Amino acid sequence: MAEDLSYLAPVNKTRSRFTVQGSRFIATLAPVISEEALQRVLSDVSAEFPDATHHTHACRIGAGSTQIERCSDDREPAGSAGAPMLQILQGKNISDAAVIGTRYFGGTKLGLGGLTRAYRDCARLCLEEAVLKKKERLETYQLNLGYEDLGPVTRLLEGLEVEIVKSDYTDRVKMKINLPSRVSEKLQQNFNSACRGRGSLKKL
Repeated sequence: MAEDLSYLAPVNKTRSRFTVQGSRFIATLAPVISEEALQRVLSDVSAEFPDATHHTHACRIGAGSTQIERCSDDREPAGSAGAPMLQILQGKNISDAAVIGTRYFGGTKLGLGGLTRAYRDCARLCLEEAVLKKKERLETYQLNLGYEDLGPVTRLLEGLEVEIVKSDYTDRVKMKINLPSRVSEKLQQNFNSACRGRGSLKKL
């Protein structure tokens, strides 16, 4: 049975605010699909709250063996901020998402347990308000085939929830496609028979 690589992802940015023993927490949940996007979100939040004491974060991108997970305590005690937020994302099967926990220190130390609970709440409260959608990991393939095989290959693709990213019609047909990982094996199994061995299929 193929591994289920579906997950939930936030549709837009969500924010929650709360106070714990004088420390103000501003939690931001944002959709991200790359590490570059994560850095942009972190820069935006840091610029929005430039005088905050800490900007901790946790992030998950993608699914399966290529999934990226990142977290930072940003000078809070090790393991008290980024990891608890990441655990919430993992537990709720959330990906393509970043949680930024911004803290204004209120003068009272919260201790390791207090900090862990507060940063866990950063992720939990944002997710309670978030609109989530189901996503699947996609794989990209390059197809090369002759015009005589275009009909059978097109029918194969129509049954596999394929998104055609680009098509070039020259002496042969070249297609760049995205499709859910769960059906990539079916593509590989049926492509050669659809074009009678006259085409080529390459995973990008």
